[in-house]
Amino acid sequence: MSIAALFSTDQQLPDHYLHMDEIEMKKRITDIKQQMGDRLFIPGHHYQKDEVIQFADARGDSLQLAQVSANQHAQYIVFCGVHFMAETADILTGKQQKVILPDMRAGCSMADMQMINKQWRHGNN
Repeated sequence: MSIAALFSTDQQLPDHYLHMDEIEMKKRITDIKQQMGDRLFIPGHHYQKDEVIQFADARGDSLQLAQVSANQHAQYIVFCGVHFMAETADILTGKQQKVILPDMRAGCSMADMQMINKQWRHGNN
């Protein structure tokens, strides 16, 4: 599947996650992090909600997190942030590492506004 196809996919969480309470969800995440140990690294963008960022191994801005991820030995890097940040990390990390973005629809409002501005200017010239 191409990157473009992934962005257009209506990605939904499996139903069983939607029915978990907060305590159960926190336990699942904590258990997974403990089981995976150093094989898992979770960078989180500083704008993320507390419910998400509490599990981050590092916090920062997009480029900083991509660079920090490249210096990790983790096999799996799960980004809590936007798609272009994960793409940058994927470029910077080693071939033995897999960069995962849980929600391919994750975007950046500033980048989205830039696209709108470009389209508006192009259409009004």
